[in-house]
Amino acid sequence: MDLSVFSGFSLIYGEPGVGKTSLALRIAEGLGRKILYISMYEYKSKIEDKIKYLQLDIDRFSIYDFINISEREAVLEAIGDIYVREAPDVVVIDGVNYFPDNRETASAIYRMFDIPVIAIGEEPAGRSPLAYMADLLIEMRQEFSRGARYRYARFLKSRLGQPPAAELRLAVVRGGPVLIEPWNEGKLGPAAIPLSMRRVVFAAEAVEALSAARQDYARPGLLEGSRVADFVGQGPEDMALASAVLCDYAESARTALIYTHRTIERFVKCDVERRLVPVDALADDKGLEALMDAVGDAKVAFLHGLEQVVFRLGVRRLRLVLDFLSSWRPDLAVAAFFSGGSSRVDLQA
Repeated sequence: MDLSVFSGFSLIYGEPGVGKTSLALRIAEGLGRKILYISMYEYKSKIEDKIKYLQLDIDRFSIYDFINISEREAVLEAIGDIYVREAPDVVVIDGVNYFPDNRETASAIYRMFDIPVIAIGEEPAGRSPLAYMADLLIEMRQEFSRGARYRYARFLKSRLGQPPAAELRLAVVRGGPVLIEPWNEGKLGPAAIPLSMRRVVFAAEAVEALSAARQDYARPGLLEGSRVADFVGQGPEDMALASAVLCDYAESARTALIYTHRTIERFVKCDVERRLVPVDALADDKGLEALMDAVGDAKVAFLHGLEQVVFRLGVRRLRLVLDFLSSWRPDLAVAAFFSGGSSRVDLQA
């Protein structure tokens, strides 16, 4: 995402636990080398733990907390002194609800800094004088559906540039939050990962159809950043066919096999990295972290058993999982296999 929209005074607000602090930390690291972090409600040690979890460079952060200090004017003055002394590139103020909700205080905070500032608050911060003054206003929220968590970042106002979308999905994972953008064909890369076709040979009609659809397809395979859905039956022959396709890809590029159940495991006759990620784990961000670990630096992610994700968590969750992979690793080619599933599953809506 283009961080120029954060070059002024930004306010991120939402309910507790939605990922505001994680998003602010990640953005701040992208805005400058030296970051001043002011915490009104959490101790310095807890902020340090978050920075370590997100795998950010903690040496770039100067952290000050003002826990249980009731003299608001003295705190504002202290923040101003710290700002002058530290001379940071970007400032994060976590907990703006601490300050009086009036125009005078909001103006003092807004005018104190001449560098990018990210302020974090909870409701009613979104309706405060500071929200009116802010150059960028983001509302964060989360909801649960069929046991799965969905986080959203909604861009309500942006004076300094065009945000990537009115609303983006968000995952808070190790290594930093991932803003999840919908996949489309514009994300396809130039490099192709061909099938070796030692185990699976496409019919001439299939090759001709592929070539007619894409002139750059000299032979069946995957482009970087591509997403291909394959629908197969549930019998032994179907499992053997899916495994043969997997092994042909593995001969051309590093391939990771990720499955939601072990049915395919005994049919795989080649040396390929493999990982079981249970369906229930994919309901939350920890499951997305498990996908990251399973994929590693592979060029192809071969996902098997996705019909279970549709059945248990719904198509909405499946789309998020696939869009997460392409947002986290834009170069990753994804082959998604469904056993006994309907080919009418819409992966792009």
